Amino acid sequence: MMSLQRINQLNLSMVVKTTDMQVGGAAARIIQSGYPDIIGDTILDKLQYSQDNLDHVRRLVMEEPRGHNEMHGAVLVEKDDKQADMAVLFLSSSGYTRMCGHATIALGRYAVDHGIVKGVSPETIVKIQCPCGLVTAHVEYQDGKAGAVKLESMPCPVIATDLTVNVVDYGEVQYHISSGGNHYIYTDIKQFGLDLHSSSSNDIKMAAYKLKKAVEAATKLSHPGDDRLSQLSGVFFYSGSLDSLPDIIDELCIYKNTVCRSPCGSGINGFLALFHHKGLIKEGEVKRFVHSKNHSYFDGKVVKQVKVKDSPAVIVEISGKGYYTGECTFYCEQDDPRPSFLIK
Repeated sequence: MMSLQRINQLNLSMVVKTTDMQVGGAAARIIQSGYPDIIGDTILDKLQYSQDNLDHVRRLVMEEPRGHNEMHGAVLVEKDDKQADMAVLFLSSSGYTRMCGHATIALGRYAVDHGIVKGVSPETIVKIQCPCGLVTAHVEYQDGKAGAVKLESMPCPVIATDLTVNVVDYGEVQYHISSGGNHYIYTDIKQFGLDLHSSSSNDIKMAAYKLKKAVEAATKLSHPGDDRLSQLSGVFFYSGSLDSLPDIIDELCIYKNTVCRSPCGSGINGFLALFHHKGLIKEGEVKRFVHSKNHSYFDGKVVKQVKVKDSPAVIVEISGKGYYTGECTFYCEQDDPRPSFLIK
């Protein structure tokens, strides 16, 4: 280990400390210190400020050589929602996102373990302000330890259903768009001549890329609450007809041209909203969503019906657990010619 004296001799431009966790196989890097101040009256203002002024810091902690192509993380910011216990911006190697379900599950446990919210048995409530809205983490708490989390979402509206688009190399494809904090395209992978289990990740990513490109060209996206939440994040693949899907559902989410390493919490939020919109699931009915490559899973259910302004939406709940993988201190020397980069 490098001595403190030697560290002090280095010409450092930045020192960032993190707690690293994993949820369902996906990384959740929670930044403890070293991130510059993030300015803005509201959380969406802070998100915009980060995009405009601090993207080099996001890249430093998310991209190689300190991160990787599927790295996700979170930085805590000053809350502007009085109901919240904490507020967060979500970072990834691909940029910023309005919601990250697996990282929020990790944050629920982290908040209790680090005293942001005092632990109360048998369950501790942690209210987390995200760019997409306020979510509630129900954190299992026994014998002074935080455990599994049931994550209650912000309102999730369905944006559009039963659309078709012509996709280069694949032809006519049917799809739906729903929001679970991020907008996702939902589609049957069989339409592409692919299989969730046997097809390669690269082939599935290519199908997702071409579908997303076609949908973006054909569809004007919106969100009934705030159009700043209408960003199209990726493609959520399932297999088979929606009305005949079993209680255990194989799926794979392609987030910004990377394979989501968890079952994808925000994607499941939107999928449950889509199920409910089509009358295929009742409130309280549990579905298990299984990552088709690494076999991790989240359980999910619709909790209740709500509205976003005048548009119907639902609150959903997903469950999982975050596990600690380490603590890191990252340096950036001033003369480092490659502080961050990705090879895609």
